[in-house]
Amino acid sequence: MESAVASAFLKSVMGRLFQVLEKEYNKQKGLRQDTLSIQQDVRMIAAAMDDRLHALGRGERRTAVARLYSEEMLGLAHDAQDCIDRIVHRLTCRPRVGGGGGGGGAALIRRVAAVAHELRKVQSRSGFADEIRKLKARLKLAHERVVGIPITAASCCHEIAAAAPSCRFARNPVGIERPVEELLSMLDEVEGEPEQLRVISVVGFGGLGKTTLARAVYEDPHAVEKFHCRAWVAAGRWSPEVTGDGVTEILRDVLQQVRPKDAMDVVVADDGQRIEALLKEYLTDKRYLIVIDDIGREQWSTINSIFENNSKSSRILLTTTIQSTANICSHGNGYVYQMNTLGEEDSKKIALQEVRSPELEQGSMTLLQKCGGLPLALVSVSDFLKCSGEPTGERCAELCRNLGSHLREKYGHDNFAELRKVLMHNYDSLSVHAMTCLLYLGVFPNNRPLKRKVVIRRWLAEGYARSDSLRSEDDIADETFKALVDRNIIQSIDTRNNAQVKTCMTHGIMHEFVLHKSVSQGFIATSSRDHPRPHAYVNNACHLSIHGGNVTDSEASDEDLSRVRSLTVFGKAGDAISYVRKCKLLRVLDLEECNDLEDSHLKHIGKLWHLKYLSVGGSIAKLPSSIDGLHCLETLDLRRTKIKTLPIEAIILYHLAHLFGKFTVDKDDLNNANKMSKAMKFLSGNKSNLKTLAGFVAKEMRGLLQLMVHMRNLRKVKIWCGPVANGSNYASDLSKAIQEFTKVPMDNVGARSLSLDSEECSQDLLSSLAFEPCPEDSKYDVRSLKLRGKLLQLPPFVTLLSGLTELCISSATLTRNLLSSLINLRNLLYLKLIASELEKFEMKSGAFPSLRRLCFAVQSFASSLPAIEQGALPNLVSLHLLCPGLVGLSGIQIRHLRHLKEVMVDSGVPDQTRQDWEQATKNHPNRPRLVLHKSGVRVETEGPGNEEASAVREKRKICVVQPSSDEGLDSSLKKMRLSSDSSSRLQVIVQSTSSSGH
Repeated sequence: MESAVASAFLKSVMGRLFQVLEKEYNKQKGLRQDTLSIQQDVRMIAAAMDDRLHALGRGERRTAVARLYSEEMLGLAHDAQDCIDRIVHRLTCRPRVGGGGGGGGAALIRRVAAVAHELRKVQSRSGFADEIRKLKARLKLAHERVVGIPITAASCCHEIAAAAPSCRFARNPVGIERPVEELLSMLDEVEGEPEQLRVISVVGFGGLGKTTLARAVYEDPHAVEKFHCRAWVAAGRWSPEVTGDGVTEILRDVLQQVRPKDAMDVVVADDGQRIEALLKEYLTDKRYLIVIDDIGREQWSTINSIFENNSKSSRILLTTTIQSTANICSHGNGYVYQMNTLGEEDSKKIALQEVRSPELEQGSMTLLQKCGGLPLALVSVSDFLKCSGEPTGERCAELCRNLGSHLREKYGHDNFAELRKVLMHNYDSLSVHAMTCLLYLGVFPNNRPLKRKVVIRRWLAEGYARSDSLRSEDDIADETFKALVDRNIIQSIDTRNNAQVKTCMTHGIMHEFVLHKSVSQGFIATSSRDHPRPHAYVNNACHLSIHGGNVTDSEASDEDLSRVRSLTVFGKAGDAISYVRKCKLLRVLDLEECNDLEDSHLKHIGKLWHLKYLSVGGSIAKLPSSIDGLHCLETLDLRRTKIKTLPIEAIILYHLAHLFGKFTVDKDDLNNANKMSKAMKFLSGNKSNLKTLAGFVAKEMRGLLQLMVHMRNLRKVKIWCGPVANGSNYASDLSKAIQEFTKVPMDNVGARSLSLDSEECSQDLLSSLAFEPCPEDSKYDVRSLKLRGKLLQLPPFVTLLSGLTELCISSATLTRNLLSSLINLRNLLYLKLIASELEKFEMKSGAFPSLRRLCFAVQSFASSLPAIEQGALPNLVSLHLLCPGLVGLSGIQIRHLRHLKEVMVDSGVPDQTRQDWEQATKNHPNRPRLVLHKSGVRVETEGPGNEEASAVREKRKICVVQPSSDEGLDSSLKKMRLSSDSSSRLQVIVQSTSSSGH
């Protein structure tokens, strides 16, 4: 909704203004009362907006008046934030004074500058007082307008819209044959397993065809013959305002379909308990198939007990857009089936019908990419093209340019009405914070893989995840991201060791919807071929996204960028870099994917006093000395640059929390006694806020290894270990630094992550690291550990790390001695072993009792996999065998791995080996998915998803693109022919080839 941004702002960001005003403006008594009045007005308006959002969340429709009110509030939010930033900067930031000497002249200069600063503050107060009074007047008018405004259509005419879009079935569905076959196989009994009820949940983004798929399975002759009775119920058709939770209606509908027709006299009763009792009694000894379309979590929690205690191999098939709902409904012995988007050929069949020509192929390419294989979007495009005559490439290109406008209420073509309902339903169901954060994703190009942590850090820098009394900002941002993933609005592409999403993207058509909504509200302005930027939008936008740097000097000089809070540039920076110096209140500057960036482009960076997030790339080889002027900087990402040394001023920025790259401290700074003294004083005083240092090159104790010892807030560290000189105390120094990083109080539950890369060392450096005994009131605590180098044995310090749950070891050869030592790590949840050669060892019964995910990546054809006895790995969920030399099952029997959900093997294995694993997964009670892997390409074979496996991997192909330093991403993608059919979907992941892009 348009008010999402304004409401989130009014409740969180305004607090900063009030804090400053309480401190500074008490000196002018007249302003104190104005300040308190503004605060109360803001609370009233925010509450009114929340009421409106809550009503819309129940499915009610908004009015045109309410929409205009929201737009007014958004403009007010922009202007108020401008005022806040100017006031806070003037009252809290001290001026930079050149000269680092301590002589009398320098001291005098600093005193004069301080006096001048205080004078400017006094002079500014009257100017800011006028702004605050104007702000108060606007807030008062807005508050008066909100009184009596009908916020929903129900308020005006007592009509209530359905909470969810209506369902419809595709009469001739495309690309559905294999999914139907897979779901039908799940209706069958598993050999050797008891006859029991299973719940199968089909989950995916709205418009994927879940209802169509479920209907095809329901009407299949195999399903008709297999079950004594069947029922189909559309749970989403009942409005909560009319029927409450809809449970009684669901059960009545089921009962009417499964009961014999001569017993229908009791079904008309309104007594919910009576209906439940009749249904439970009747179904107890029946083999039934019940399909409930668009089930809600609360609905299922109420009715699931009715279907318990059935031992006739009955099946319940559910559909939902929410992942967590699917997981809960199918928890235990059920299956979760993750719906896929359609491939390129199937997309063409739907959108373009039978028409084919080179002109149409070329003209429709971008349009089909925006549809993202979503059947409902493709059907809408097909219907639109039919209305305009025969489809041509020119018509497709025109529709592509205007697609966003067709997704707007009242403005779009009727052919897109159903698609609009689905998209609006997904959007309106989000919380205020989630709406704002989703709108923000419009700054990124469509179909662009995004790193989860990058997205979250940018949200935090923008202030879209403010802490409350119970949760930190990081927790709120993380919960918001999970909510978007849970609703399948954000699609998971790849996951981390702990099954958390690592890379993701917004669904193509949802991204187009979000982008158009963001631009129309003035939240985002973007410049690209598909979205040229009108001056009016740029002048009022909070966030500016430039694709390709296609900006002229005259445009850059004419546009007012005073409201811009973030600037993101993709491709060539070009003239777009001139925007930087005009964005006075910039908080986020993302130039990571600018391939023509040079050192000179950053010369004025120190003037961006409000900057919180800075990411750069290109040919940048040195940071300017003015970097110490970035008082508010929280994230500095240099992984895509050529920077090898950092000025020590960058290390001791007061608010810096995350620092990325591969660097050392400048030698001149290390030899400068004044700078080192200042740095040590800063760190020793526990003033550093640095949490992530990933990472630095350590060749001696001096430098970051020495400074790291005093960084008390560090949570994640990556160290590249340099060559060790003879007679050096390097191993001892490194041990000391790691000990200090890992040592925590006994009652502390940390989440520390450590990565050590000793590949450049000529000896087994890591095994020589020795820890001193930990004091009784402390412990060595690391959650995630990555080791890379020449490892002949497991470094002794590893066994001392309490809380270690994730371990990744990479070495040319993994010895039996090292592998056997791993058995002692009983709390491990994830283990990944990478080697050219793997020596033999056995996993005996009871080994790795906690392990959930196990991965072997072995290149040697001669290496054999470990023997796994029955009773080992009792909780394993995912098994990855990335070994091209794998022959057959290699003695691994997966049937006793009763929690197994996914198996991945290298696609280069012999055909017979692949067939053996296909049969093994089919014979497993859980029917885990079999995934083929080759050079980053994942090919799914038959097998259901389920709650944990769907968190581990999405059902899709993934192609990993690694553009070289002199080749941009766009050119890399153009070289790829993305061609797939319904059973072979393709996604693209971008990986950095630099050693720092871990």
